Amino acid sequence: RAMGASPSIPSAALASTLSAAKGQALKKAAELISKADVFLLCTGAGFSADSGLAVYADVAEVQAYKARGLRYHDICQPSWLFEYPELFWGFWGQCFNDYRNTAPHEGYEMLDRWAERRFRNSKVADSLRARLAEQRSQTSGGTEPSSLEPYDVTDSAGAFFAYTSNVDAHHFDWFRACEIRECHGNTEIYQCSESCAASGIWRAPLDHRFVVDRESMLAPHGDEARMPQVGEAPAAVGRVRGGGRSTTLRYMPGVAPAAGEAGFQGNHPVCTVCGAPARPAILMFGDCDWSDSSAQNARWRGWQQAVRGEADAAAESGSRLRVVILEIGAGGNVTTVRNTSEKCLDDFLRFGADARLIRVNPDMPMGDGSKYQLNEEEGVSYSVDDLMNLPVLSIVGRGLETLKSIDASMPPEMSA
Repeated sequence: RAMGASPSIPSAALASTLSAAKGQALKKAAELISKADVFLLCTGAGFSADSGLAVYADVAEVQAYKARGLRYHDICQPSWLFEYPELFWGFWGQCFNDYRNTAPHEGYEMLDRWAERRFRNSKVADSLRARLAEQRSQTSGGTEPSSLEPYDVTDSAGAFFAYTSNVDAHHFDWFRACEIRECHGNTEIYQCSESCAASGIWRAPLDHRFVVDRESMLAPHGDEARMPQVGEAPAAVGRVRGGGRSTTLRYMPGVAPAAGEAGFQGNHPVCTVCGAPARPAILMFGDCDWSDSSAQNARWRGWQQAVRGEADAAAESGSRLRVVILEIGAGGNVTTVRNTSEKCLDDFLRFGADARLIRVNPDMPMGDGSKYQLNEEEGVSYSVDDLMNLPVLSIVGRGLETLKSIDASMPPEMSA
């Protein structure tokens, strides 16, 4: 739902310059992150692609959908739940299976290590937590757990936060629940399709897998479905590597419900309160009924407010809070992450921070907003040094390969 500037694609000449500057840009990125006070990670579909999961362009590229003339935008519509539930659960059920059976790539571990070594336990982290505690003390209702939320979070983020549009819930394998914002939801959380006020949103059972016919990509209902064992290989929606996932949701708080408690007795889940069809709590196209996690959104907004306050306080004392935003794999099909990265950059700069955005993308690594776009008029050129000192540091590349290169340039206290 986010609006913003269209993604910028570099000209051939600028792309050549960016490629030539890549080695220096990787070292600059390592320097910026290792010296930062606050670290915000923003990820899109390209980040999950390095785990072997499909990006938007490929997720529906299977014969069953081609035969029906359906693309991702056509399938990812909530209306199918009532018009053709077998098709709806064929798609979302297989996505669920794929995500459950695919391990997050090693880049997650690198990012978690950086967060642990520098950003979760620093003086700035403690100050941000104090600001968040002050926010909660001023909010009516306090911090009492809500029965309408899928899990309770009792701690607060420090100087690291992760914002993502990916719906695979892989962030919960490596990052803490208090430092995660999923702007489109995830396939692990479910809601009533009738917006049943009493049901809220809830977790799926850990031992569930959907039955999907891999030829038709339909998920049968009721007695036609034989629920598979956890170890069975799922059918592929896109080009999914799989390979097993040993850290599944280890930082999602609480205990996942049993099948009966979650309405997962069959192949088409139902609301446990009213019995209406359930659906993934994911923002789909043409979706007016998505149930977001209000608590997760509040944590994200509260953290941004705390960082702005910290930056403002630093500026008043004559120093500047060093903030780095690392954006990986956010393309042009759904621009929510790109827009959010630049909005955060705007906000942190406005409150006096020394803020930089590192944008990692193989095709669109440049700034989008008018103040961050490069002038590509005839006769205008940029040196490597120019590119290193712009508010948006552009790195042409895929996520995992870039993270490995940045990690290799990290100082000893940040490296493995």
